[in-house]
Amino acid sequence: MQHKLIAKNTFYQTLARLITSFVGFLITIIIARRFGVLGYGDFTKVTSYIALSYLILDFGLNAFFLQYEKPNFKNLFYLRILISLIVFALVNLITFVLPYNPSTGSGFSDSVRMGIFIFSFSIFAQSIILSTMAIFQKSINYFRYMSGVVIGSLANLALVLLFTFLNYSIFFILFAFVLSSFISALFLIKLSKESIWPFFFDKAFAKEIFIKSLPIGLMLIFNLVYFRADMILLSLMASTKDVGIYGLSYKFFDFLIALPLFLSNAIYPFLIKAKQEGKGFLGLTRNYFSVFLVSSFIVMIPFWFISPLFILIKTDFANSIIPFRILLLSLPFFFTTSFLQWVLITLGKQKYLMYVYLFSTVLNIVLNVIFIPQFSYLASATITLVSEGIVFVLLIGKVLNARNLLERKT
Repeated sequence: MQHKLIAKNTFYQTLARLITSFVGFLITIIIARRFGVLGYGDFTKVTSYIALSYLILDFGLNAFFLQYEKPNFKNLFYLRILISLIVFALVNLITFVLPYNPSTGSGFSDSVRMGIFIFSFSIFAQSIILSTMAIFQKSINYFRYMSGVVIGSLANLALVLLFTFLNYSIFFILFAFVLSSFISALFLIKLSKESIWPFFFDKAFAKEIFIKSLPIGLMLIFNLVYFRADMILLSLMASTKDVGIYGLSYKFFDFLIALPLFLSNAIYPFLIKAKQEGKGFLGLTRNYFSVFLVSSFIVMIPFWFISPLFILIKTDFANSIIPFRILLLSLPFFFTTSFLQWVLITLGKQKYLMYVYLFSTVLNIVLNVIFIPQFSYLASATITLVSEGIVFVLLIGKVLNARNLLERKT
């Protein structure tokens, strides 16, 4: 019964991702064909910069919210709204000091800064989506979550098609993304059947969960910076054309590494239960580690061979094939570390995760700064592979050590 429930809810999350990603691919093709490699490069700069803020909104709050026996949704909802206000202000203030070199096209131009301001309003929608996801994860019911995100994704496609047909600028495309994210957020609130009125903010809850979540929150921030640093550094140090080439390959890769997250989300409540009951935890960990590892190769192999189809989008993107294939080699690491993170969180090893991702973040940034000037996006793709391999070694070592301790106790 447990495996069926995990499989069913993993299916709903994966189906939602497949639908939204298919729609996202259509949107990517539309934007790439309409605006070319330079326009898509600017689009990538905007979205990558704002994406840095999304895991700050997460901050690991859901992981601890799920451990309350009778959680109050308003506590989580309004805490996240407060965080989103702070993040919104910070990302726009930082935008003013971002450099730009007009002779090389590297950095953030005035038009990119304007795009960042428009797209930054999606921060509020994302905070709502993250909060409602905790409700669906608590009830282990992702069908409603799937419905909400698919509706928003289809709305995004309709708006992008409309604005492209009208020959509107990239700013309207970014506005389409923002508007559709709010459509998803509103539908998810409705589908969660949780009330957000009247306004309620519990300072004691906010303080307690913030302190508990701090190690995970910092880990997620380090993880995101480590994961997105290459795109930001490319934006600052390489041409807009190179950003567009790498951005397209990363768009497809980003979809693939989200797949293990869905399975992890479905398994996490069962990991908590198994750990609390003191039975079945080691077996669950072994079995699903194998599932994640095998799944990574099932996904990697076909995408390796179909990657030359990038040229069908536009011949300018033929150079996206090589960095995409390099990134594909890291899939086994990304799949398994996605699961190992939640295993260690269940075991209370949040601080260790924080230190691991702090180290990997510093390493990733240093290596990109050294090698991007000479090798551009090829360096970034290779460094992603190497960095995630190191993370895998560090996480699997800690899990094996924890497993030995648990086996001695039992």
